[in-house]
Amino acid sequence: MWYQPWQSGYHDILKRGFPKPRDEQAVLVELRTPYTDDFLFDGARDIPFLVSARARQILERHDLTGFSFGSVVVAKIATKGLRRRESKAGEAEDSILKSQGVALDSAPQLFSVRITGTVEVVPEHSSGKTPAGWISPFHMTEVKQEFDLWQPAREGVAFSSWAFCSDRFRSVCESGEFSNIKFVPFEEFMAKYREDLKKR
Repeated sequence: MWYQPWQSGYHDILKRGFPKPRDEQAVLVELRTPYTDDFLFDGARDIPFLVSARARQILERHDLTGFSFGSVVVAKIATKGLRRRESKAGEAEDSILKSQGVALDSAPQLFSVRITGTVEVVPEHSSGKTPAGWISPFHMTEVKQEFDLWQPAREGVAFSSWAFCSDRFRSVCESGEFSNIKFVPFEEFMAKYREDLKKR
């Protein structure tokens, strides 16, 4: 799990004594293990995922557009099954390594991916919401996207936190053999979403 400064979880971590990052836009991360995939998904708004140092290096090498990288601070690592002695404090099932007391030497280097690219879309429901209150399915107004990574926008305003990418972005990721990421064509994704809405 990770938290941005506008989320309550971010401030909960600070209240527990974790020092506030110098970078005001830094993401605070709580990991279940020091071993992570190239892509981690659990984000919100314009930071839908984090990437490993290897993934960042490869993505930067290809000059992909529509996103920027930000700093990530690992606030704790849960080491379930790895502790050598029974913990007498803290979380019941996990021994927690914190930056104060026990150094997070095993913390992986991660980076946030902030999406800056947008593509104008037209929702199938003029209100932008289905009658039940869900995000309306939509189609793109632009045949060729300007960015390699983008989120839908309506009249310049963010429409949803879903992230979409170009064929070039997909090709770079697949050739890099990144872990924990797969790609679904836009039309297939939207068709499945319409079917899911019918079941809700």
